[in-house]
This record gives sequence, structure tokens and C-alpha cells, in this order.
Amino acid sequence: MKKILEKGGLVIGITIFCLVVLLMIWQLKPKSTEILVSQNVGTLQKASAAINIPTAVQMSLNPKPVAQLPTLAPSLRGTEVDCSLAIDQEKQLILTTGIRNCFDYFLSSLGEKTESQLVADIDLYLNTVLPPTASPYALQLLDKYMAYRHASQQQSLKFTKIEKITPEVLEGILYRVKNLRQQFFTPPEEEAFFGNEDAYTQYTIAEMKINADSSLSAAQKAEQIADLIARQPPELAKSMKSLMQYAEIQKLTKQIQAQGGSPEELRKMRVNLVGEAAADRLAVLDANNAIWQKQVNSYLAAREQINVSVADPQARQREIDSLRASMFNTPEQQLRVQTYEQISLKRN
Repeated sequence: MKKILEKGGLVIGITIFCLVVLLMIWQLKPKSTEILVSQNVGTLQKASAAINIPTAVQMSLNPKPVAQLPTLAPSLRGTEVDCSLAIDQEKQLILTTGIRNCFDYFLSSLGEKTESQLVADIDLYLNTVLPPTASPYALQLLDKYMAYRHASQQQSLKFTKIEKITPEVLEGILYRVKNLRQQFFTPPEEEAFFGNEDAYTQYTIAEMKINADSSLSAAQKAEQIADLIARQPPELAKSMKSLMQYAEIQKLTKQIQAQGGSPEELRKMRVNLVGEAAADRLAVLDANNAIWQKQVNSYLAAREQINVSVADPQARQREIDSLRASMFNTPEQQLRVQTYEQISLKRN
């Protein structure tokens, strides 16, 4: 899946799409009038049950025999085909993020197969799983998407010399990218394919502006960012809220610590961002980490004494192993402290 996501963000090869590429795994939930089209009957039945579609209707849309489906590239074999397509009760294709995800799933194996081979695979897949009333529009969207990819790859060359990503730079890039998309897609198509991605980009721009505002304390920044997260579209908030909060907590915690902030200031920031209960859990985690770090530091200091005082390499290693076993009781702790040892040795 990681490879699939990486291939999805081909709009421009810069940081903006590292930020938004995670959004490509999202798929809009079907409305009550939608019917999911899957590669296998089992998945289709589960999806239809989730949205209360009668079995008789669902069964009429079973895909054709598997023999008619394309042969996947080696890197995709054994994976679940990421193609959540939807049709309405008139058997017309519904615009969803799943269509773009489907295209990107196959195109992620570019290099193992040629582009023309992959386009043929997508064509075969769409014609296999979609009814004749829906497949022509899906193929039209495929043509548009491939033309857009080619144009965006050419335009990405214009962005390669950007040295620093700022809110203003991101706004300029988004403006130009949207202008390019509008040459190929209608507004509803652009929204379906790129709406979540654009929403996250807008969130990133706003978040960067808040964090760059030196007039705000960390707690005030956390409060504004919490409000910003709460105002995101439902699909974005549902899928990304925890990730957004975690990233902001990490960022603002480092800022407070670098400025010598107090525990009270740290707690206030966390409460503003994630609430009282989560702030309490983070405080417990901080305390546990401090205890662990103190234990590790004591071990590393004792280990260094052994290194200095014991000349024989084998005897030295035996003493270090014995020290580690005496200070860390579980295999998990011993493995974890060995990681600290490796980091310490690299630093020295």
C-alpha cells in the first residue's frame, strides 16, 4: 500500500504532496442509494449489508469471471484491489475518491508494466466490474486522468527550484495546480478526485501561519489549531484528526521545551488541543518516559565504566550482558535498551 500511495502523489514532486499523499487512501462512503462494486462477491455482500442494499439487487451486479480480470504486476499480486467504485440505482457511475484510488492502484506498478499496458489493465477491470451504463464514463475519466498526469509531470519541473516551503509558496502552488486541473476536469470531478487533498493542503497552510505567528503562545496556538481541525470537512476530520493532533502536540511540545516552558504551560497547550483526559494520559507517558530514560542513562554510564576498566573484549562483553540483564528484566526492555546502545555508539 505504501507504494500505491507514493505513486498517487504525482502532481508535483515537492513537500506539499508529501503532506497530502496520505489522503489518497480515503474513500468516500456510499450514500444509501449507492451500490459498491467489488472484485469478489464476499466483499460486495459485506459492503451492501453495511448500507442496507437488498441482496437481490446486489447479486445482479456480481462481477464477471475472475479469468476476465487483468493480471496484476508482481508487486501487486496478493494485495486487495483498491477499487471501491459506486453506482446509483440507475446504474450510473457515482463520482467518488475511489475512482482515482482505483487508477492509482494499477498505475503504482508503472515500471513493472508500461503505461499503455496499465491503461489496458484498468480498461479491462472497469469493463469487467462495471455495468455498460457506468463503464463509458469511468473510461472517460481515465482518459482525463492520464492526460492530467502527463501535464502535471511537465509542470512539476517549474517547482523543482523551490528552496523553502512557506504558506505563500503552498498557496501559489495550489493555485497553479487547480488551474491545471480545470483544463481536464469539471468542478464535480475535480472535487471528487482532489477535494480531500485540497482541504488538507488548505489546513496545512493555515496551520503553518498559526505556528509562524510569534505573537501567540504555544497554548494559544494549540487552541487555534484545535479549532482549525474541528472546522475541517467531516471526511478529513474523521480520517486525519488523530494524526493532525499528534503532529501538533509533537511540534508544540518541542517548542515549549526549547523555550524552557513550565509543566503548567505544557499541560495547558495539550488540554487546549486534545482535552483534559488525553492531556492526563500524556503526562503519565511523560513520567514513564522520564523514569525509563533515567534507567537507560544509568545503564550507559555503568557500561562505559566496564568499557574503560575491562581490557579483555570477551570478558568485557560478558560483564555488559550481565549488567543489562540485571537492570532490564524483560526481553522487550533489553531489546529497547540495545537500540539506545547503538545510538550512543554512533554518536561517540
